[in-house]
Amino acid sequence: MDIQRNLLTISLVAISAILWFKWIDYSAVTDQAASNTVQVADSGVPSTPVSQANTGTGVPSVQVDAATDLPSVPGSQAKSATGSLIIVETDLVRATINTHGGVIERLELKKNPVSLDKPDQGFPLLKKLASETFVAQDGLLANTDSPNHETQYQFSGLEYNLDGQDNVVVPLTWRSDNGVEFIKTYTFSKDSYVVDIDYKVNNQSGAPWNGYIYAQFNRSIPADSGGSFGRLPSYTGGAYYTTEKKYQKVDFDDMDDANLDIENEGGWVAMLQHYFVGTWIPGDQLNKFYTSVNKQEGLYRVGYRTAVAEQVAAGSLGSLNTRVYLGPKEQSRLKRHEDTGIPGFHLTVDYGWLTIISDPLFTVLSWIHDVVGNWGWAIILLTILIKLMFYPLSAASYRSMGKMKKLQPRMATLKERYKDDRQKFQVEMMAMYKKEKVNPAGGCLPILIQIPVFIALYWVLLESVEMRHAPFALWWVDLSAKDPYYVLPVLMGVSMFLMQKLNPAPMDEIQKKVMMIMPFALTFLFMTFPQGLVLYWVVNNVLTMAQQWFNYRQQETA
Repeated sequence: MDIQRNLLTISLVAISAILWFKWIDYSAVTDQAASNTVQVADSGVPSTPVSQANTGTGVPSVQVDAATDLPSVPGSQAKSATGSLIIVETDLVRATINTHGGVIERLELKKNPVSLDKPDQGFPLLKKLASETFVAQDGLLANTDSPNHETQYQFSGLEYNLDGQDNVVVPLTWRSDNGVEFIKTYTFSKDSYVVDIDYKVNNQSGAPWNGYIYAQFNRSIPADSGGSFGRLPSYTGGAYYTTEKKYQKVDFDDMDDANLDIENEGGWVAMLQHYFVGTWIPGDQLNKFYTSVNKQEGLYRVGYRTAVAEQVAAGSLGSLNTRVYLGPKEQSRLKRHEDTGIPGFHLTVDYGWLTIISDPLFTVLSWIHDVVGNWGWAIILLTILIKLMFYPLSAASYRSMGKMKKLQPRMATLKERYKDDRQKFQVEMMAMYKKEKVNPAGGCLPILIQIPVFIALYWVLLESVEMRHAPFALWWVDLSAKDPYYVLPVLMGVSMFLMQKLNPAPMDEIQKKVMMIMPFALTFLFMTFPQGLVLYWVVNNVLTMAQQWFNYRQQETA
C-alpha cells in the first residue's frame, strides 16, 4: 500500500477540514457580534452599573470590600452625560479624549490607514460607536470622592499638537467637595504609541487621602478582527502577563465563564485583535488583574487596579500613574519596549504553539526585507532559503518517490493478478519492495519534518502587521488582502496539479479521485487567502516541481 500517498492525502484533507471549520467558527463569532451590536445600539454604550450615592459632584461613591480593603471598580453609567472632546495629534496617532471621564474614547493610527483607498484615514483602534465599542478607561478609587471614568473634568484647551516637540501634555483637573484637588495629565510622545497617565493628588483637606488607581478596556465583541484577511481566523480577546504564568490569553468565552482575579507585581493586561493591541502597563507594585462582563449589554472588561493604597497626608502632594500602549503589533517596536520594562510584550503577536519556530522565521524575513525593501520579494527569497535548507531531506524523499514511480507498472500488474486476494497482493507487494530495496515510507519522514516549518511560516504571514497594505508588484498592492483577479490562487492550483503528475499515481481509486479534486478545491479556498500566503505557496510548489524533476532526471540517467 502506498503509505506515503495515504499520509499526504490525509494531511491535505485534514488541513482543508480545519480551515473550513475555522471559517464556520469565525462566522458564528461574527453572527454573535452582530446580535450584540443590536443591543448596544439600542441602549447606548453602558457598562455594569454600581450603587452610587448622590454626592452632588456626579462621581459615584466607592464601596470597599472589608475582607480585602480593596475598592471595587466602578462601571460606566447608562446614557451618561457627554463632555467636550479634546483632540490630540502626534506623528503616529490622533486621539480623542472625552472630558466626561477624562478617557480616550477614540484613537486613530495615522501610519496604519483603514484601507488603501483611504490613506488619510487612520485605523480606529479605539472607538465608541453604536455598532462597536472599544474604549480605554481609568480613574482613582477611594473612600472619599475621587475622580473615575464618570467624572466631569475641567480643561484648558481642546486641541493639542506636537508642533516639533518631543511630547505634548494634556492636563485635566477636578476638585472634590472636601478640598482635594486632582490633576490628571496625559503625555503623548513623539514616535511612540505609549501614553503616560499621571494623577497628582493635592490634599488640602484635613484628613489623609488613601486611594488606588485602576485602568481597564471596555469593549463589545467586534464585527471583524481588524485585518484584511476576510474570514480567516485570528485571535480577538484579552491577555495578560505575569511572572508566574507568563503570557496567558483570556477570551470572551473565558470571561463569560468566570471573572479573572489574580495578583502580580508588575506584568501587563491587554485587549488584542488582529494586527493591533491595547495594553495597560502598571508599575512594579502589587496589582490585581481582573475581567468582568455585562452580558445584557454585550460588553467585556479587562484591566487592573493597584492592590495597595497610596497614602497622601493632609496638606501634602501625592502621585499615582500608569501607562497604556495603543498601537500596531510591530515586532521591532514591541521588542524595544521589552527592554524598557514590558516583559513578553512580543508574545501579543500570536503565533500559537509554533512561536519557537515562527519567531526566527520572521527575524530572517525581516533581515531579507531590510536588504531588498519589498515584503513580496522577501517572501520569495525566504521560501527559496527554506527549500535550500531542507534540500537533503527533500532529495531523499524524492529519490524514494522516484523508485516508487518506476515500480508503478509492476504494482499495477500485481493488483490485477491478485484483485480478488488483497492479503496476497500486500504480501507480494512487500516482497517486491524488499527485493528492489524500496522503503514505501522512505519519503514520509522528510516531509513530516518540514510540516511544522511550513505551518509556522503560514502564521508568520497571517499575523504580522508588517504585511498589512505592503505592496509587491503589478496589481498585488496589499499582501494581506486577497488577489483581486485570483491569478495567484489559479497559479497555485495549476502548480499543485502539475506537481501531482510528477508523483507516483495512487493505486487506490478513491484516493486517486481525492487527489484529482484537491487542486481545484484548494484553488477556491485560496481565493480568500491573502496574497502573501498564496505567493509563498506558489513559489514553494514551483521549487518543489523543479526539485522533483531534477531528482527524477538524475535517477533516470543513473
